[in-house]
Amino acid sequence: MAPITLFFIPYAGGSASVSFKWKKLLLPQIKLVPLELAGRGIRSGEPLKDSIEEMSEDLLHQISHELVPGDPYAIYGHSMGTMIAFELYYKLVAGGYGQPAHLFVSGGRAPHIPRNLPWLHDLPADQFRTHLQRYGQLSEAIFDNQELYDYFMPVLRADFKAVEMYKYMSKATPLHCPITALTGLIDNTVALQDAEAWAQHTDQQFRVFTFEGGHFFIHDEVERITEIINESLELSTAISRIQK
Repeated sequence: MAPITLFFIPYAGGSASVSFKWKKLLLPQIKLVPLELAGRGIRSGEPLKDSIEEMSEDLLHQISHELVPGDPYAIYGHSMGTMIAFELYYKLVAGGYGQPAHLFVSGGRAPHIPRNLPWLHDLPADQFRTHLQRYGQLSEAIFDNQELYDYFMPVLRADFKAVEMYKYMSKATPLHCPITALTGLIDNTVALQDAEAWAQHTDQQFRVFTFEGGHFFIHDEVERITEIINESLELSTAISRIQK
């Protein structure tokens, strides 16, 4: 397997550090590059972005420092990260970087599936907190610690606004790369059929893997997720070599 760069895009309120534990489990040929969104982690001093368009454009700029056009790459996005990854795909192709070897969409509905939930990003603080708790991952420590609360709430509101205001625009061409969808069977924010609907966005191979957990299975299923990534990228790069 030839060397390949894997870009990771986190979920709403999340940091690129979520993927750090993957490094020791990925094949040595896979270079993991966690993409940090503005306003968090090592970029916490930068202004937050509050639209998928701004976020994808921002990450395109980051990638331009990591990737030479024509070099093999793949993208993994979780939840909000799947929406960013979808838009980023078209920006990368238009920018001359070529097709990715693979797109991994984790914990996210296909972009054309309408969001039927009420808007949350502009709710009063107490109602916003109640809705956040349904995702099952935010620690109560965030709500009990004023410093953590003051840090996370603006990030979460900006991210939820980006997700809720996103308008899917039909693309002229489908993605010309394999897509693998990963979803939790007890995820109360993404129905299985909505994850399976990603199949409509590629003219290449599509697969879906289910996990026993909820929306944040990404934290509990590190070994299986990295196994899927390793196997998928080995297959994708092998097929790419044959086609060339």
